[in-house]
Amino acid sequence: MEYPENMQRVYYHAEETQCMTYFRIVGDFDPDLITRYLRLVPEQVHRIGEARPNGTTYTEASWRFGTVKSHRLDTANQMMQTIEPLLTKADLLRKIKLTYDAKLWLQVVPLVRWDEPAPMLAPSLAVMRFCVETGTEIDVDLYVGCPDDMVNNAQ
Repeated sequence: MEYPENMQRVYYHAEETQCMTYFRIVGDFDPDLITRYLRLVPEQVHRIGEARPNGTTYTEASWRFGTVKSHRLDTANQMMQTIEPLLTKADLLRKIKLTYDAKLWLQVVPLVRWDEPAPMLAPSLAVMRFCVETGTEIDVDLYVGCPDDMVNNAQ
């Protein structure tokens, strides 16, 4: 397959299957206000107008919290660990969503080694209940790692 000049194939490599989960709020707000409102310290924030590493600027603010990384294949437990500190803050999250027309995301990012089983991606009923109560969407970005010889042969 040929790719346009400005595109190239990306190969992901992993020693073993792994998964990351985190909670993210995106919208038109000051991340410091979200931090004070929720009384939780974010792991990462981006403000509108800040420069991205590629030189473009952020058009939306972002507030990220609760990252969990694991080599386990059961992501339901990870999702629960990510949202556990947020469970008592459902009312506040709904207000943030309405006040700032914000999007709430529970991100699930598995990187599956090509020769290992895929993780179980089904959320638990508790996770689904939290998502429904707060208007949080679940976003799964699945990456499959290629064999070592595929990367070596592609270069």
